[in-house]
Amino acid sequence: MKNLPLVLFLSGMIVPASAEAVKTTPQGKVMQTANTADTSYTEEEDQDFDEETNDPLEPLNRTVYFVNSVLDAFILKPAAIAYRLILPEEIRNGVGNALRNLAAPITTLNHLLQGQGSRAGVTLVRFGLNSTVGVLGLVDVAKEMGFHTLETNFNETMAVWGVNTGPYLVLPIIGPSTFRGTLGLGVDYFTQPLNYFVNKDHHNQGIGYAILGTEVVHQRNLVLEAIDDLEATSLDMYASLRSVHFQKQTYQLTKLQEADESKSDNELLDAPKELEIFG
Repeated sequence: MKNLPLVLFLSGMIVPASAEAVKTTPQGKVMQTANTADTSYTEEEDQDFDEETNDPLEPLNRTVYFVNSVLDAFILKPAAIAYRLILPEEIRNGVGNALRNLAAPITTLNHLLQGQGSRAGVTLVRFGLNSTVGVLGLVDVAKEMGFHTLETNFNETMAVWGVNTGPYLVLPIIGPSTFRGTLGLGVDYFTQPLNYFVNKDHHNQGIGYAILGTEVVHQRNLVLEAIDDLEATSLDMYASLRSVHFQKQTYQLTKLQEADESKSDNELLDAPKELEIFG
């Protein structure tokens, strides 16, 4: 790989060391996990529970999680707080729009692989409009014009194909993942066109690192309160993040299914149900 660290951003799956997969309700409450509340399981939830406990590498994962947590506490979280204090909300929203726009090629390809040709076409239209009229994606003009899409990646494509998540895995710096998710990161890296233009061979890898750093700090800024709430109510932060990671995957796949069954993607995709960290 010409510039491997860029896989973290360009796959659209970059995660803060201790913040990946946390979601909140519209009221800002962190989603319940098995560690913070009693749960009544249905038969479908029993399957989700078995998946969440698929952690044969737990001793190693906990070690990596500890290192990630230290990096988050001393570097990432302070940077995210400063980012929020310095930049107005309008500018931060624009940054988020631009970062999502850069992931459009990955989204387009994976919609095609999932058999959603029309959604892939809409994603391309959005990318063209936002990259030009929207000033490199800073403004989501396509949404205002009625073009909506659903972000996706190769991890979710494999799930649509029926591939199991495999064991839980905590990656250095990246954070919570699975064997399937890690494979998805690699495939998304090679299917991101920007990787072939921003690398050492073109002597512009600094641009890639700047984008990567911005993405990391921006995403951590989105979950400052959510992570604090989860830490305050969790008996075991490692287990809580593991649970929420699988909840997030289930939620994203459910949303894809609902979009497939919906007659109008716009109504479904334009209604934010939860704060999604890595769409």
